[in-house]
Amino acid sequence: EGAERMKYFNKSVFYFIVNVAILLIVLTKTLFAWSSGPPAYRTGAPGDEGACNADGCHNSYSLDSGNAEFSITGPTSFTPGERIKLEVSFDSSSGKSHGFEMTAIDANANRIGKFKAIKKTTQVIPPNDYRGLEKADKGTYIEHTAKGKKKKSWKVKWIPPGSASGTVTFYAAGNEANDDGTNAGDYIYTTTLEIAAESSASGQ
Repeated sequence: EGAERMKYFNKSVFYFIVNVAILLIVLTKTLFAWSSGPPAYRTGAPGDEGACNADGCHNSYSLDSGNAEFSITGPTSFTPGERIKLEVSFDSSSGKSHGFEMTAIDANANRIGKFKAIKKTTQVIPPNDYRGLEKADKGTYIEHTAKGKKKKSWKVKWIPPGSASGTVTFYAAGNEANDDGTNAGDYIYTTTLEIAAESSASGQ
């Protein structure tokens, strides 16, 4: 009977160690993956799942409570079907690493246009991976890469459809991180930029 108890105990300890090891691997992979870019639908735009402080992540401080300046800059208007360049940036930031995610929404609250990455500091979120982007939203979200988190500003391209009209609002969320390997102690910011199609901007 004593031998059976010891056998049962050893088996329980083994399974406990295996489960802990699996949990650590999953957590490590998740933290590494999110440092390479957050889940989709975290820009604070209508229809999104909040910003990067949603679901208990990066929620040490209230949204937009840090001292840095987070912004999107771009042209005052766009021509339907022709690409434009945008820049997402942090200013007056003391964070050790930074990240962002951005999307574009039209006047009818629909995601619009396609983003294109510039260099290796940004990436268009692909559908059906760990970030949870739906196939129908392919090309409509862009964010930093693992290399890009070392930057404080990122330039991207956006191509509106040829049928675009009215005003498009760009929504971005940014992470000013302390780079301690956890989601604690980081500041999350949100910002927007409105750009009108040329016909709308000219009042025609």
